[in-house]
Amino acid sequence: MKVLYEGTDISKEVYINRCEHETFAEKRADRLMIRFVDSSGLWSKWGPKSGDKIRFINDAADTGDMYVTEIHPTNGLITFYATALPITGKTKKSRVWENFRLLQIAEDIASEHGLKFKSYDVTDRAYAYIRQERQSDFDFLQARCLLEGCAMTVYDGTLIVYDEQKREQAQATTTFKIGDDGVFEYCDRSTQAYSSAEVVSGKYRGACYDQSVATGLVLRPTHEIPCASDAEALRFARGILRDANKLQYTGAFRRRLTCDYAAASVARIETSKAEMWNGKVFITRTRMDHVRGEIKVFFRRMLEGY
Repeated sequence: MKVLYEGTDISKEVYINRCEHETFAEKRADRLMIRFVDSSGLWSKWGPKSGDKIRFINDAADTGDMYVTEIHPTNGLITFYATALPITGKTKKSRVWENFRLLQIAEDIASEHGLKFKSYDVTDRAYAYIRQERQSDFDFLQARCLLEGCAMTVYDGTLIVYDEQKREQAQATTTFKIGDDGVFEYCDRSTQAYSSAEVVSGKYRGACYDQSVATGLVLRPTHEIPCASDAEALRFARGILRDANKLQYTGAFRRRLTCDYAAASVARIETSKAEMWNGKVFITRTRMDHVRGEIKVFFRRMLEGY
């Protein structure tokens, strides 16, 4: 195991008591919790502070550069919490975006916070006028991505935006075989799914329907979503319906630590004691425990049709 703090390799000077790294496919930046034995008060002499860069590497596992958000010293131990999101990303602001495209907005936000930017299969929508009101840049961008059926995440100094449905259509890269003694948990929330979503903005209206959902529930946003046309209202209705319904079927399983699983990747699962869940899944999150040598993989089934 290797620890870089502010670019300096301190691996030989520290002893790791606990280390958990979580990766996310969307809505959240990767995060790290790492605890060191500190019986001699070494960390206090180094003077760590929030905003410092920390990086953890364990063979092929690499958190990338992360920013310390909290420091918790106790008698004999010190714990750091860190995120891939720069600390400037939490600042709330208000501004107007006029005649911008989606990828321009994302690239500008990335640049403003010292991040690189990558996009995958995103339709670059144009907006005549959008207001950002008392939102952080990343909350604002996340809300825009949701409306457009896209996902956003941050990893190792890079802001990433991708088309969620197109990503789900990728070929499975691996198969998880969960045997008789496997540790797994699956959940069916399909009775809470919405049959349709409606967006109304002044004279513009759009509605999206999921023919596979028979609940009859209609999703109507609690706040108005400004739209410039019926087509945009329909697109936004599709986006909010996708976000509300995509977690109908979810699950998680544990196994020995490996780097074969990554958030936002597509895989197949085969469970000997729950065969009805077998098939293609989308990995939404991973939690790697580097001290115990264990990984927990969270996933959901694909959302068909939209």
